[in-house]
Amino acid sequence: MLTKDIYLKATDSTRDGLIITKAKGKENPIVYVNPAFELLSGFRKSEILGKDCRFLQGTEIDQPQIAEIRAAIDNGESILITLRNQRKDGSIFWNELSISPIKNDIGEITHFIGIQKDVTEKVELKNKLMEANKSLGDLNSKLEQDNKIDSLTGAYNRKAINHEVSILWASAKRSNGHISVLFVDIDHFKAINDTYGHSAGDVCLKHLSNVLKSICERESDIVLRYGGEEFIVVSIGNKKDAAIALANKLLSSVSYEAIKVKEPDIRVKYTLSIGVTSGRPHSKVTFEEFVAAADKAMYEAKMRGRNMVVFRGI
Repeated sequence: MLTKDIYLKATDSTRDGLIITKAKGKENPIVYVNPAFELLSGFRKSEILGKDCRFLQGTEIDQPQIAEIRAAIDNGESILITLRNQRKDGSIFWNELSISPIKNDIGEITHFIGIQKDVTEKVELKNKLMEANKSLGDLNSKLEQDNKIDSLTGAYNRKAINHEVSILWASAKRSNGHISVLFVDIDHFKAINDTYGHSAGDVCLKHLSNVLKSICERESDIVLRYGGEEFIVVSIGNKKDAAIALANKLLSSVSYEAIKVKEPDIRVKYTLSIGVTSGRPHSKVTFEEFVAAADKAMYEAKMRGRNMVVFRGI
């Protein structure tokens, strides 16, 4: 049979910090701590016997885990929880704390025993891994986004066709709805570059992208820089008349006033040729055929004199 002396030597020898408190109202005075607890906390036994064990919280009193511990003690329940505690020297450590009630022969709770482990290294490693995973996830998202975004204009590039556009296409196909494609090209763009420099051309591209994104702002609208001075707008729900009206709005918005392209105040007024197509996607037609139809309509607008909208059916 184990004697009281063996029990005491066992608790004194364990590597985990042990603390026993009385179950006395809201205060739980300490009646025993083992050497491992002294080593963990930095407090000598003589300094803390009779004190409420909450002194270990130090300045870390706003942790939600503290309310959970108090609720478990009030209800006479066991709890395993990890929280921040403060050593005598003020340093913070992560404490994995297991609290259990001790009952007498008639089932009354007389004391609580707390087993404490310094898991600072484990928690900090976990936090670093979580931060690293988040950073990696953010980086991957950024790389994925950057890979589909045109760096000059901020519009989607052609790679977005594989994902964003395919989602719109599938949605329109499921709902038997209309989808329209506007093929937008800046008129005389080469002349702008040759006359004012490529930086002026870049200003025009950025300006056009901003106009397109401000007018085609629905969640079901996508603006892509298709290449060079060419953009396409993909939109769900616009039938022929609505798609042509949208294109004419873009046309008038761009040609409304000259934009500043160089210092001190060199301005350029450019125009657009826009090809439009609209229809219901189905199994016998592809998105690429919609784009091709809008592209042909755009070239027809060029042939007719530019600065206009031309519709071509699909």
